Amino acid sequence: MSDMAMLIDSTSCIGCKACLAACKQENGLATDNNYLKMHPVEFLNDHYVRYYAHVSCRHCSEPQCAAVCPVGAIKSTDDGVVLHNELLCIGCQVCAAVCPYAAMGIMNNGLVGKCTLCQERLSSGLSPACVDLCPTGARVFDTKEKVAKLAREREIAAEKKGYKAQIVGLDNHNKVLTLLPGR
Repeated sequence: MSDMAMLIDSTSCIGCKACLAACKQENGLATDNNYLKMHPVEFLNDHYVRYYAHVSCRHCSEPQCAAVCPVGAIKSTDDGVVLHNELLCIGCQVCAAVCPYAAMGIMNNGLVGKCTLCQERLSSGLSPACVDLCPTGARVFDTKEKVAKLAREREIAAEKKGYKAQIVGLDNHNKVLTLLPGR
């Protein structure tokens, strides 16, 4: 599992929010709690571009959130998945303040919540719930090598459609890569 990664392809996302619904259902989250967020982004280059920016934990190889947690509630597993232990969390929200991806959600109980890459599903050989429910294949979970290759292929395809795309996370050891339309 340590060589597994996820691609979030914003050039293929249609904004249906199936991934958000899958995450909520899989994690038993209340209506106003989210581990994933999605925001529409629009800009005008030589043509109009609209895409959906996905905000979720990148499962960093050196997570800043874990480094600052005063009670050790955030840890990386041997497989590189960054997990948050709600039982240890004291709700100080320091982790949310330092996360460079704004990926830590503040739950309605004042504690922090975050994507777990559906750790329980992974240990059963399944993909994360958000990947399984994505109707367009904008979310892909596979080996890091295959995900990186697919991201490069989709980057070229996006450029053929008329907009510059960029892969975020390819040059680091994070478990989540994102393909974004560029400006």
